[in-house]
Order: sequence, then structure tokens, then C-alpha cells
Amino acid sequence: METPDWHTGRSFLKQTHLQEPSPSTGTETGNPKVCGTCEPSQVLIALPQVSDIPMDPMLLSDIMEMRRTVREYSDEPLMKWELSLMLHYTQGVSETGGAPHLRNAPSAGALHPFETYIVVNRVEGLEPGIYRYLPLDHALVKETCHVGGGEAVAAACRRPNIILRAAVAFLWIAVPDRILWKFGSRGWRYLFIESGHVCQNLYLIATALGCGTCAIGSYRDDEMNCALGLDGEEQFCIYLAAVGKRKD
Repeated sequence: METPDWHTGRSFLKQTHLQEPSPSTGTETGNPKVCGTCEPSQVLIALPQVSDIPMDPMLLSDIMEMRRTVREYSDEPLMKWELSLMLHYTQGVSETGGAPHLRNAPSAGALHPFETYIVVNRVEGLEPGIYRYLPLDHALVKETCHVGGGEAVAAACRRPNIILRAAVAFLWIAVPDRILWKFGSRGWRYLFIESGHVCQNLYLIATALGCGTCAIGSYRDDEMNCALGLDGEEQFCIYLAAVGKRKD
């Protein structure tokens, strides 16, 4: 028996069928910005360079076997260098020789239609609050124009304590224009697919660092977007994840 939920899903699939030829409405020189920038009033907070951070070698297969969703965290803070690695391996730039820049997670057309926000609760060297990641600079800027800060982000989730107890929460903000200009309505599918790519990278690097991660898709969209100062249309929260040190 069909329900409204079935109708919603089928309608989405039908409306995002691949169209031939490509519905591209822009050009490589006229497409929207590939990532956000620092406002004049904001101060760049440099992150430790990944090349300067020693890491013990681990087999990827071992990391994948160890990966689990972790919802309880210790009170131990994350180190700033650990946060640097997590940001780099989720949305960091890995190659700048051509256009567009390549990153550490796959994206259709290498367009990467996301902004990364983080809610910092316990990170050495960072005040608690909401920050935005600038991948081209590998730096953070603190955001101050949000309603309620990190507590409002947690309150928008069905299980707020996961965010409140985490050392840091990652929030991926979809910017549809960055991908729709090239792929048309099909780009809506890519937004959701690609957010999963990014989150899986977070699971893997967090596991390698001895941390736990919990991906979160159960939140009240309007409340979340309001907490982050987003309009819910040109930019909206598409996925988030909590990270913290594992309890012994």
C-alpha cells in the first residue's frame, strides 16, 4: 500500500532523473565560488599543517574493521592537530595544480558543494563556539551571528546529548548552486550522496586517531538552519556528526 512517504521518494527520484544532454547552465569561469571566504571582520585561525603532523602508520583495512558508531565520549579534549587532520581528510584540498582544486573526498565535477561548520566544545587552543572551515587556507574563522550557538545546534537534534557530550561536532552545509549550475536537477542527488562520502572520511580518520564518531541525520531542519544563520534554501544543513575521545 502506497503512503505519502512513498510518493515523496518516488517524486524525488523522478524529478532528478538524468537528463541528456547535460543541463549545464554555467561555464567553468562563471560558476559559483568553490568555497566560502573570510569576511573582513573575521580573523583567520591557522591550523597545524598536516605535513608537520607525525602519524603512526595503519592499514586502511584495519581502520575499516575498527570503525564503529560511538555515542558516548570521555571528557578528554581533542588536540588542535587532531582537528586539523579531521578537517583536512574530510574537506581539505589535496591538489591545487589545476582548476578546480581536488580534495580528499570525491565530488561530481570536483565541485564540492559544501561548507564545513564545527561546534567546538573541547578542543585545545580553541574557545568553545561555532567555527567555519576555509579549505583553501586550511584555517578556521569563528562565526558569531548565530542564534544560541552550540547549544541551539544540539537542541535541534533528536538526541541533543550526543552533541553536548562530544568534543566537536561537524556540520556539512549544502550550497546547491555550486553543483546545480552544471548538473541541473540531478545535482540534488549528488548533494546527499557526497555528504556521505565526506562523513565516511571523518569516521576513518577519527578511528585512526583513537576517536569515536556518530553520524546524525535526525534533526529538525528549520531549527538547525536557524541556529546556524542559514536561510534553508541557498544554504542548509545536510548532515552532521559528533566526534570525541572514546571512553576507556
